[in-house]
Amino acid sequence: MNVLVFSRGLVRYRPLLTAAPAEVLESLATSRPDQVRERAWLVIYYGIILASLRLNTTEIEKTRSRLRANLWLAFNDTRLLLEPSDPNIQALAFLACHVYPFTTPSLCWMLLSNACRMLRALAVNQKVAEPETKERRIILFWHLNTLEKAMMLIFPWPGAFHRTMYNNIPLPTLTQILPSQPQVGTDRRPSLFGAHWMQQSFILSKVMTDIWLALDEDDARAQRAAKQALDASLQIGLLYTRFQYYGAEIVLTRGSSQEATFCHNESLKMLRLLSDLVTDEEEPYIGVTWQMLYFPWAPFLVLFGSITSSERTGRTFENEQALEAMELLPTYFRNMSLRCVEARRLEKMAAATVQRARSVLYPEETLPKIDSSKDEQLPEMRSLPTPSLSINGAGSAPSPASTALHGGTAQQESTNEHADMPGAGPWLWGDMGMLPQAWPSGFEDSLFDDPVFDWFAWEGQT
Repeated sequence: MNVLVFSRGLVRYRPLLTAAPAEVLESLATSRPDQVRERAWLVIYYGIILASLRLNTTEIEKTRSRLRANLWLAFNDTRLLLEPSDPNIQALAFLACHVYPFTTPSLCWMLLSNACRMLRALAVNQKVAEPETKERRIILFWHLNTLEKAMMLIFPWPGAFHRTMYNNIPLPTLTQILPSQPQVGTDRRPSLFGAHWMQQSFILSKVMTDIWLALDEDDARAQRAAKQALDASLQIGLLYTRFQYYGAEIVLTRGSSQEATFCHNESLKMLRLLSDLVTDEEEPYIGVTWQMLYFPWAPFLVLFGSITSSERTGRTFENEQALEAMELLPTYFRNMSLRCVEARRLEKMAAATVQRARSVLYPEETLPKIDSSKDEQLPEMRSLPTPSLSINGAGSAPSPASTALHGGTAQQESTNEHADMPGAGPWLWGDMGMLPQAWPSGFEDSLFDDPVFDWFAWEGQT
């Protein structure tokens, strides 16, 4: 049964994974994993089985624990990290992007970067390589480049594939892509739609590279050129591609006051896509888990800043639209939590932020009350500081809503006593089930000031 799941997984995760050798399948079918010479296949095998488990029962959790232990044993071989080979590249990249129960954001980035460096060492477009090997590595390069550039816009670290590599590595044609598509179920017919989708993803990765480089440039013309390149690069109306497209535009324009209206509108569009993004795990065109979890925060915080900004404070139609779009994120995380536990914590953070935004527009509404038992356990939750936020360079003065939140002058005096409380956010209160320390120290400042937030640092503080 596990070998059948493994074989189906190899097809589902194409072009990243290829068919396993017959001797590997035979050793796994006869429960002789010690006979598998290349440990990379064991890593892929345990990773596919681990990623296929869905139910969160006690028995399933025990199985997950055993699989994680076996995966670590299989991974305990330095050759996986040091010897460039096709199976090693596949194992590292698959582990980074698709085995959520095993990885963390920082481990994901380390493994993916190492896989990219290994592929560079193998010389992707090597002239002496066999045509079949050369074609497979070219497709693998563009697939890894798509994954890496998506991660670069979330985690603020430079990638291993430089833009100059595109000059020597051609884009795969639709004919070359057709046999390498991911497939789910019993239908093994090539899909022209899937080939177009994959090719457009490859093109989008080049645009994402231009955007990443433009983030470090002060020249406004470079930003406009990157935005024009992004507008001209996509003509196909695919849901997940639009999700990445809007997210890339928001990252590019969020810090520009001239593009504030454009960024606001794109944020509304991106958040309105979320309800359709949570699909069955068997869907072959689903995104990388970390991108699905962290990319929606960019538009979410743009809209939160619009509501709390002194220039737009008030119950306007625009702000009510923004609040409605923000309310979609907690629901999205709640649906995502069926697949990944991390979404549960993000759901609480998003819900608390939505409640804070609502209190700005509707200060007359009664805030959640804390019962006496919670008061005794969490006295600090009654007096949270309200730091100023910076959106597009415009600071926001305390509003009447924020004053109401803290109960007038007496509450503000109590707040000042805890002004140095580490990680205390301005919108975490009541029975949201979150301590003031739910936001790590300095989290809100860096989250609002920088369009590309350092999730690695956040991971280490929670």
